[in-house]
Amino acid sequence: MFGQKNKENPSSTGMITKSEQSQIKTLISEGCRFEGNLFSPSNTRIDGYVTGNLTGENGLVIGEKGSIVGDISAIEAVIYGMVRGNIKAHKLEIKGTGKILGDVVVDHIVMEYGSHFNGNLKMNEPREEIKKDAFDLPEEKEE
Repeated sequence: MFGQKNKENPSSTGMITKSEQSQIKTLISEGCRFEGNLFSPSNTRIDGYVTGNLTGENGLVIGEKGSIVGDISAIEAVIYGMVRGNIKAHKLEIKGTGKILGDVVVDHIVMEYGSHFNGNLKMNEPREEIKKDAFDLPEEKEE
């Protein structure tokens, strides 16, 4: 309580915990350049430079040194670095060091203080089952 310093979550500083590292199956490390479209069925981390579209069936992390020129489509995306392109995701987190130049379509978005976003944002409507009987009104009786 008093006198205790708040310990920062390692993943909030761009560092990844060991449990998160074991979940990442695809890595483009710092200093690497990749040109072309990339599809990944597993969690992916980009710390290098990618020119092309990224599609991920799971999570996608763009590290502080990561830079993407292309569109991103993923279930979850966490941006610490730079993205120049459009993003479509269920959940998007833009960290304090993150920059996005492009349009975003998401269900949920989290933006930290210091993050940059320049583009259009479209939030998807919550998915609820529409009951058809709600539109069935009783017939009016003629007298």
